[in-house]
Formats: sequence, structure tokens, C-alpha cells
Amino acid sequence: MAVLQILRGQVDVLAYPILKACTIMGRHPDCDLVLDNAAISRQHAQVLESHGSYFVEDMRSRNGTYLNEKLIEGRQELADGDQLRICDVTMRFDLNASAANIAIASAIAPNGIDGQTGIEFDAIDESRIFILPDSFPEPEFSESSSTLRRRAQLPKPNDNRAIAQPEVKLRGILEITRALGGQLKVDAVLPKLVSTLFNIFPLADQGFVLLKDTDSDKLKVKATQARSGSESEAVAVSMTVVRYVMKSGDSILSANIGDDTRFKQGTSLTRMGVRSMMCVPLLDEEDEPLGVIQIVSRNETMAFDEDDLDLLESLAMQASLTIQNARLHEEALQRRELERDLAFATQVQLGFLPKSRPKIPGYLFGDYYEAALSVGGDYFDYVPLPDGRLAITIGDVAGKGMPAALLMARLYSSTRLQLLTSDSPAQAISRLNSEIASSGLGHRFITFLCMVLNPKTHELRVVNAGHLTPILRSADGTVRTFGKEHASLPLGIVPDMTYEEMSLTITAGDTIIAFTDGATEAMSLDKSIFGRTRLENLMSDATGPLDEILQKITLEVTAFATDPATRDDLCLIGIRRSE
Repeated sequence: MAVLQILRGQVDVLAYPILKACTIMGRHPDCDLVLDNAAISRQHAQVLESHGSYFVEDMRSRNGTYLNEKLIEGRQELADGDQLRICDVTMRFDLNASAANIAIASAIAPNGIDGQTGIEFDAIDESRIFILPDSFPEPEFSESSSTLRRRAQLPKPNDNRAIAQPEVKLRGILEITRALGGQLKVDAVLPKLVSTLFNIFPLADQGFVLLKDTDSDKLKVKATQARSGSESEAVAVSMTVVRYVMKSGDSILSANIGDDTRFKQGTSLTRMGVRSMMCVPLLDEEDEPLGVIQIVSRNETMAFDEDDLDLLESLAMQASLTIQNARLHEEALQRRELERDLAFATQVQLGFLPKSRPKIPGYLFGDYYEAALSVGGDYFDYVPLPDGRLAITIGDVAGKGMPAALLMARLYSSTRLQLLTSDSPAQAISRLNSEIASSGLGHRFITFLCMVLNPKTHELRVVNAGHLTPILRSADGTVRTFGKEHASLPLGIVPDMTYEEMSLTITAGDTIIAFTDGATEAMSLDKSIFGRTRLENLMSDATGPLDEILQKITLEVTAFATDPATRDDLCLIGIRRSE
């Protein structure tokens, strides 16, 4: 396999395998090999493969590409050992890279040979981690074993190894306890945990913590450390070991990886100089893995043993508890913040609704509004027009909660603008529909009813955009609906829809109720629907004041809607001509 070995320069990988017919190098993040340097062009150069031969070509870069310190022009063939230089990045072209280089290159190249690793990097320098594609077959496990840990059956290490003194271990445990007890953020706890492990385990040369993200279920690198402290030393992560521990929930101890029959001979862990390893799961209260802690040693004469594993598992239990407590704390903070935001959003939304009812001689008005959640998508308004008429509007945004509430806020301002600047209610609603349909709101729509009352002539002009038809109760007790034949599509579906209006004359004693589907579609536990018939029967029997009628309707609907899962926003508007 052909590999580009990075010799000098700031690059996120140490080696990059040439896996495609065209490998592009440059500053742009979409390049195959990203070279993050302002002097390097966005797409600087490319390496091409054709029938086993390789070529390099400059892509009209600003500062040029050099092959063996000679500026290239056009396409140049590459030979084994050739050096490429792009600004301050120097790399060697290896036509037949060694097995070790192939393993490392394929492991750390983006979307390399081993495919997706499921690992993400969270506040960790990705160039300091090698993802190693080891082969680690599942070992045999006796059901009669009294432990949940699976270990290689290897001879005990030499008893004269330099183990940590008991007081050192106790001091380390106390230090971890203090660190874990004083932190309420996972990202602050885990680096401290890994650092303290190096005090407890003198043999540890490298360590890391992977944690499963609660949203994506991907493992994230939360902390790494190397004994040398060198920024250039990369920490080896064996994905096969990690997957095994995450899947089984068991700990892994290998005193000597080179002699461990569970590992393939020549595994990339041994090529990285790792001799002994411990990997333990971080388990939640239901024994489900949250992540893993792993530490490794390169010591040739001493190795981790079962006492070390016991101690590491104990520390992992403490870490797991802290992680869960920290997550619960963070969730509580987020929930509290969300509740504050919702409370504020509720106040904002209520601020859009009318503060008082119109006072027009000979007419009474009533209304009721309740959101299913903290905020909702139902809407109503009274809009006084310049010529003395009054527009009464009611609408229902598809859905509920915050998205519906945001659209409701827009509907409030847009409706007022169109009603105040249009010649007729039909023209206002046609313009409103065009604005909603072209606003990029996706597939959301709004059922909408606009009634414009002329208190001098008692004429009511009605435009219905897919909304439930209102109910009219005459003074003699007759109940009927009106406007159904002139109803059209909801707002936001067809941009160029032209809406029609109808008119009727309100006589003394007439009562009109407009409502949203939170009334008629209220559902009981047995999945029965409240329905329009019940609402019309309530109206037929209603002879009291307007507010009492609205209150009776809301009480009946609330008592009927015993299934909270199907509860919807509820809005009612009442109009009565008293004389």
C-alpha cells in the first residue's frame, strides 16, 4: 500500500494511506488530507493513482508544490522515497509501506480501511489518538465463574514488581473521592480521574476515558493522558477491546498482550509497544455501560494483575456514580432553564392576546384561552379598524408547543398589518395567506377565521380559511352554523389562493361562538370525541350571560377530555348582540 508519511509540519495524522484514485491535499476541510495552514491553498495538490503508478499534480496553488525540493509543473510521477513539500509540511511517499505503518495509517486516516469507528473527539486533540483495528475474538467463559470479569489465564507476574504502596493507593483513592465529590460537570471530573490513576498505578504509561453520548449513542473521548507528558505521544485506543467491554459489560485484564491467546499475533497494540492492559466498563445503575476506562503499560518486566483490576473497577464504580449524578445535575439545570424560558415564553405569548374585551354599545364579547402545554398555537384577537368596524379573528396553528407558538406570534402581527392596510376582509386574508405560504415554514398550515363586525349596520362579514364553522344561536333558541359554503383552504397551503367572504345580519339576542378544535376534538380515555353535536346542544340550552355560556363549555370539555395525552389547545370567542 502507498502511504504519505508526515515528516514535518502541523498535520492531524502521522501517516495517510493513498486509498483512492484521486487524493486531494489542501486547507479546505473537504480535502482528503487537510493541511491547516493559511499559506496552503484551499485545494493545493493531488496524488493520482493509475494502474499501480502514482503521480503528483499541483492544483494552481498560490505557493506551489515541491517534489524533492524542485517546484513541479504539470503532473510528475512519484517514486518510492520521494519527498513532497507543501509550504512547511514535508511528507515522504512510501510505495510499499511496512505493516506497522499500514496499520497506523489505516487506523487514523479519516474513513479509513476499517470504516467508521463510532468514536468522536470531544475537546481532545484528535492527532494524539490512534484508533487501532485489533482482532480480539471473544474468549471462552465458564458460567460457574464467580466474577463478571474475563481475563487471560497467564502466569502471575514477578512478585518483586514495583507496586504502589498501600498508603499511596489510599491517598490516590481519597484524592479521586475529593475530585469526584467536588465536581458537578463530567468534563471536569474525567481528566482529573485519569490523572489520578497515574498516581495509583506506577506502571501506567497511557490512559483514556471514553463516554457514550446520551443523544447520539456514539463514544466520545473525554480524557487522555501519557506518562511522559509529551504532547506528541499518541494514546492507543483498541476499538475491538472497547467494543467488547461495551457490549459485554465485562472487564479485560491482559498481563502480557504478546502471549495472550485472545489477541492476534502482531496485533497493533504490541506494535505500539503496549505490553499490559486493563479496560473496565463504567456502568449505570442498571449495569448498562456508560463508557470505558483503559490504562496500559509498556513495562517489559512488570504487569498489571488482578489486584490492580479490582482497584480499577472500584474506581470505575465511583466514577460511574459521579457521571450519573453530574448528568442528573446538568439535566436538572437544563430543565430549570427550560422552565424559566417557557415561563417567559408564556408571558410573551399572553402579551399578544387581547388585554381587554371591546366595549361597543349594544354588543357583548367573551373569550377563553388555554394552551395544552406552557405555550400553544391557538390565537385570537380583536382589531379595531379605522372606520369604526371591529375585526374578530381566531386561528389554530398546526401542532402545539414552542414551534406553534412562534408561528402564532408571527400570525398576530401579520394579521393586524393586512387588516389595517386592505380594502376588504377577503383581500386581507388572501394577502395574509400569500405571506404565510412564502415564508419558508415548511408544511405547517393555519386554520383561520376572520369576522368583521359593523356595529352601525349590524352586518358581519366572514372569511373562513379552513377553520371550524362558528355556531349561531338565535334569540328563539334556534342553533345553526354559517359560512361553510364559503370556506376555503387553510393559510399556508396554496400561495395564490383567493378567499371569498360572506355576510349575515346579527339580530338582537343572537349569540355567536367561534372555537378551535380543542373543543370539538377533545378525547376521553375510551377514545370518544366530544364532537360538534355536544357543543351545539350546549348552545341550544344556553340562556344565561355570555361569560356563563363560555364557562359551561370549557367545564364540559375539560371534564370530557380525560386523556391528557390527546389534550389540545382550547380557544373560544363569543359575540352577543344585546339590543
